[in-house]
Amino acid sequence: MIAQYIPYAMAAVLILALCIDIRTARMPNWLTLLPVVLFIVQIATSGDPSAYGWQLAQGAIVFVLGIGLFAVGGMGAGAVKLLAGTALLIPTSNGWIAVVGFLGAVFVLFPIIIWTRKAIGSEDSKWAILARQILPMSLPIAAAGLLGMFYA
Repeated sequence: MIAQYIPYAMAAVLILALCIDIRTARMPNWLTLLPVVLFIVQIATSGDPSAYGWQLAQGAIVFVLGIGLFAVGGMGAGAVKLLAGTALLIPTSNGWIAVVGFLGAVFVLFPIIIWTRKAIGSEDSKWAILARQILPMSLPIAAAGLLGMFYA
């Protein structure tokens, strides 16, 4: 019964992560730990815990790929942890939809952010996205997670 509400809790985590990341350009550790906690709750409350083995493998693969991106400076450590935790909660059958959502956000929404920063951004803005040359990785992670969890 509880397991069916986990995607909604994860959606709230992703939206909160996006808001914090846009404002501060940081991803708190407590926030990146929540997807793992939700995955453990999902396993503990489901009728068949062995059904989540592929999702665990999916999360591990995403974590290893994310560490590679972190090593070359393509992604921050908080984003890697949030991405891997999000991958734990996406059904394996929707994995490709999540990948398309992630790439779509990177190639469609990031240019919009860059254009907006050029148009209205300033160094004294209270919003990190407008004050500094950063791209919030929580945006494509949230797009991937929401599409992956709720795409029917």
